[in-house]
Amino acid sequence: MTLLRVATYNVYLGADLTLIFGVRNSAHLLEQAGLVYQQLVGTDFPSRAEAIARLIARERIDIIGLQEVARWSLSPLRGDGLQGEPVLWCDFLTELLHALARLKFPYDAHAINSNFGGGSAISDEQAMSVLGFNVILVRRDSEIAVTTSATGVFKASFDIATGIDDLVLNISRSWGWVDATVGDTALRFVNTHTEAYDADTRHAQRDELLREVGDPATPMVIVGDFNSGPNTVDMPAAYTDAWTAGGVDGPGYTCGQAADLANEESQLAERIDYIWVRDATVASCRVIGDIDTDRTQAKRLWPSDHACVISDLRL
Repeated sequence: MTLLRVATYNVYLGADLTLIFGVRNSAHLLEQAGLVYQQLVGTDFPSRAEAIARLIARERIDIIGLQEVARWSLSPLRGDGLQGEPVLWCDFLTELLHALARLKFPYDAHAINSNFGGGSAISDEQAMSVLGFNVILVRRDSEIAVTTSATGVFKASFDIATGIDDLVLNISRSWGWVDATVGDTALRFVNTHTEAYDADTRHAQRDELLREVGDPATPMVIVGDFNSGPNTVDMPAAYTDAWTAGGVDGPGYTCGQAADLANEESQLAERIDYIWVRDATVASCRVIGDIDTDRTQAKRLWPSDHACVISDLRL
């Protein structure tokens, strides 16, 4: 029997994008986008990457699904109102992989797929854009050998109308998986992030995900931010919720830190991040990244607005 340590972690794109939902006009959009930028600077992903890397390395996680792995760019605005060439400002995946490598704990990235994107002017001189990704990381010195991978964007998506003429914000979500061997055992590991702002879209994405990942004759692990509480996530009975199977007391809250990550007391108050297991045994499950000593060293920020969920599985 093979023991495998799996995890899911929404690392937080660094700012509250709902600030730009429902903007009233172009001037309001500029003001709100400027607030997003200020928040992004304040949440300081390079230092958060160090804190996240310490958690991952400390727990010796074998394979982890990450969500909201953002890539932020800045562009100058020319006199004619058009944007100049974008310059990469912060690439979360690069920062995190480098932080792990500095700890002598290297990981390889797989099933990288975009999950959302957009941009806006943040001043009269500059524009900002973001592209977010789901990513699966596999520990390089583990027994896991990835054989194939696949990614996709959900057909079901959600539109948010704004107060600016006919401007509509479209939020797309996505999934990715890897097939791998762990020792002599085959495994399919799936990572996703489903819709936060509309339940019908979210449930349609869940059903689409289950169709896409199929029914391989191997153990299956599905992880991610499902944006649903335990009473509404409604996964099929064949899948075991690792938290409830892991014999842990407590609610297992995974979401709710303040948008600036600077709240003194933890505000985690929802369980929306899950590890679902089929044809494997859950040995344990726990949440990390939710106690004071997990925070960044200089500014004492929480590593993310989510906690990380870890489970030990017997295959």
